[in-house]
Order: sequence, then structure tokens, then C-alpha cells
Amino acid sequence: MKRIPFAPPLFTAALLLACAGVSAQTPPQDARARYEQEREKCMTNNTQDSLATCLREANNALDASRKGDLSNPGAAANDNATQRCAAFQTAADQADCMRRVQSSPASGSVSGGGVLRESTTTTITVPAQQ
Repeated sequence: MKRIPFAPPLFTAALLLACAGVSAQTPPQDARARYEQEREKCMTNNTQDSLATCLREANNALDASRKGDLSNPGAAANDNATQRCAAFQTAADQADCMRRVQSSPASGSVSGGGVLRESTTTTITVPAQQ
């Protein structure tokens, strides 16, 4: 009987690919938990959508998570916010904008009309002498 020298590495590679395929089809636990939370909101009429629409959207989000199509919205939102700071013309204004985006307390929601960020800048002025 003739031995094939590349058979063990080939078998190992095939096994790794099969395991990767199985794990890619299994949704992450956090996605499954998020789906359960969204479904619970749907069932308790805690959304603005109809029950059918709500459940469909929850299923679509879970499917997208399985396929790896969902991205981290927080990272994209931070990138967008920092890019908007480039609209300011002076370096000081851009720095203030970046400080607001990165560390200011935020309130509000998209459904409420937007997210508001608050910052306080203290300036000391010297009164003009007359």
C-alpha cells in the first residue's frame, strides 16, 4: 500500500473548513438574545409597527446576523460624527466639536427628532476700560 504524504494536512484543512462552515451558520448568542428581546417587544405591542411587520423585521435582522451582514452601528455613527466636525473652519472649533462628539452627555432619540449633545465652555472676558 502506498502512503500519500499530503493526506493528513489535507484532512486537517478539510476538517477546519467544515467546522468554520458550521460555526458560520450558527447565529451569535448576542444576536439570538437581541432577536428574543425584539420578539418580546413585538408580542407586547411595545413598538410602533404592526405585529406582522415587527416579527418580520426581527426575523430579517436575525437572518442578516447569521449571514454576517450586520455591522456595528456605533462605529459608523462615531466615524460620521467625527467627519462632520471637519465642516468647522478653525482648528479650535474642530477640537470643540470632537470633544462634544466623544465625551459630551447625549440625550434624545431618533424617533424624538434627534440626539442632542451638551457641552459647556467657560470664557473669561476682561471688561473694556473707559
